Amino acid sequence: MPFAGFNPSIHRVGHIDAMARIVSELRNGIPMSIGELSQKLDIDRRTVGRVIDVLLDIQETFNSQSITTEKRGRRFLVAFKERGAAVRESLKLATQVVRRNSQFGLWSFLKRKE
Repeated sequence: MPFAGFNPSIHRVGHIDAMARIVSELRNGIPMSIGELSQKLDIDRRTVGRVIDVLLDIQETFNSQSITTEKRGRRFLVAFKERGAAVRESLKLATQVVRRNSQFGLWSFLKRKE
């Protein structure tokens, strides 16, 4: 007997595929709930929620840091670089978001591992 909340009609989708589909749908500019995204994209609601948490964590990271790349010989180096205070403040003001109350955010996951 399947556990409560299990919907066998929804196929398993990897997080990378789910993220691509969710971002593509959100680019349309129509606000949707997690449940609506789940139904429209045929992705489990928990997966949609976790992907949204990761996207919010990524957005938060890029408000204060940027990725730099450098080629040294045969190596390709990738690093985070702190943004200046003025840039951080303007990006923070432009992207005020309300976070879901979730234990599955990327940073909360990383903090639990420490």
